[in-house]
Amino acid sequence: MLITKFLNRAGVLLLLALWCSGCGGGRDENLPETVAVNGIVTYQGKPVTDASIMFYPVKGRKPATGRSDTEGKFFLRTFEKDDGAIPGEHTVTVNAYESTPEGVSMKSAIPIKYSSPTTTPLKIMVTESNSEIKLDLTD
Repeated sequence: MLITKFLNRAGVLLLLALWCSGCGGGRDENLPETVAVNGIVTYQGKPVTDASIMFYPVKGRKPATGRSDTEGKFFLRTFEKDDGAIPGEHTVTVNAYESTPEGVSMKSAIPIKYSSPTTTPLKIMVTESNSEIKLDLTD
């Protein structure tokens, strides 16, 4: 009985080791290419902090996401940290909420039109030569 328990545990550990050995082996060759994209988001000339930025490819399914820092700067990610976005035209959304002494409120800090792919006026073409994006939000 003791030997059976040992063999069961050894088998589980072996399977776990084999499964983990396939992890972290680099980027999947079947994934689409991406272009490193960074930028800044402003509203009324001021940086939009802690904003969620999404680039939805017009042709494709995998959006790129980013989060702005205290200066409004952001880096996009599609598959891996800071890998950017899939080249091509994108519909861009930005969501940011007002901060209060109690925390973050549910009131948008920017015009609501930027929050949805169906209402945002932001369209960006992602290319190698257009990888630094400036999103100037207006009323």
